[in-house]
Amino acid sequence: MSASAKSVAIVTGAAGGLGKEFVRQVIDDVDELWAIGRNVEKLEGLKASFGAKIVPLKMDLSDIKSFSKLSDKLKAEEKKSALQIRWLINNAGVGRFGASKDFSTEELSASVNTHCAAIASLCNICIPYMKAGDHIVNVASQAAFSPLPYMNLYAATKAFVYSYTRALREELRESGIVVTAVCPGWIQTALLPEKLNGVKVKFPLIVTADKVAAKAIKDARRGKAVSIYRFAVRVVAWLQRHLPNSLSVKIWASSVKQYL
Repeated sequence: MSASAKSVAIVTGAAGGLGKEFVRQVIDDVDELWAIGRNVEKLEGLKASFGAKIVPLKMDLSDIKSFSKLSDKLKAEEKKSALQIRWLINNAGVGRFGASKDFSTEELSASVNTHCAAIASLCNICIPYMKAGDHIVNVASQAAFSPLPYMNLYAATKAFVYSYTRALREELRESGIVVTAVCPGWIQTALLPEKLNGVKVKFPLIVTADKVAAKAIKDARRGKAVSIYRFAVRVVAWLQRHLPNSLSVKIWASSVKQYL
C-alpha cells in the first residue's frame, strides 16, 4: 500500500453482536471502517463506541439492487484518493427455526441473497481494491457441515458460504489475499430466541460473540483457511462431516422437534 492510500475495513452486519466485535478487532488496523447494515441509527451508534473512523453505510443485503451502493462508493472514493481494503468481513446473516413449508417466498429469497449472492458479490466488488496481505473473512457456520432439518435453508446457505470461501481462497492464493471461513457454533446474540412455542431453548456449547470474533481474526492473521472457536465445537463439526448424513440428520431432527 502506498503511503498516500487510505486503508479501509468493511464489515457487514456491523451493528449486531458478532459484527460489533469484528469492528472492535480490526478498527485499529485501518483509517476508516465502513459499517454496513440496515439500521442507520445502530450504525451511527457505533461511533459512540469506536469514534470517527466509523463510516455508516446503509445497505439491505437481502436486496441485490443494494450491492451497487458499495461499488459506487468505492469508485467515488478512489477518484478522491487511492484506497486499499485491508479487511472485508462478510458477517450479515438471517435465519430462524421452522419447517421449510412455513417459509414465505420473500424469506427464502432474503436468506439466499444475504448469505449467498451478497457474499459473492461483495467479494467481487472489493477484491480489485485488495493486495497481498489483505483479508477476506466470510462467516459461515458449524451448520455448513450437515443438512439440518428445521434449519434447512440456513444450513444450506451456510454450506454455500463455506464451499465458496474455500474455493475462493485457492483462486486468490497467488495474489496473497488471505481468505478465511469462520464456522462457529451457537453464539449468544439477540438473534437467538429464548423460547420457541413456550419451550425454553437450550443451545449446547454456546459462546459469546467477542471470543468468536477474536479467534476468527487471530486465525485470519495467521493465514488459516477455517476458524472454529472452541475445541468441543471442532469435534462436533468433525463428526458432522464424517457421520453418514442419514444419522446426523436424524440426531438433529430429534433434538429440535420439541421446540416446533
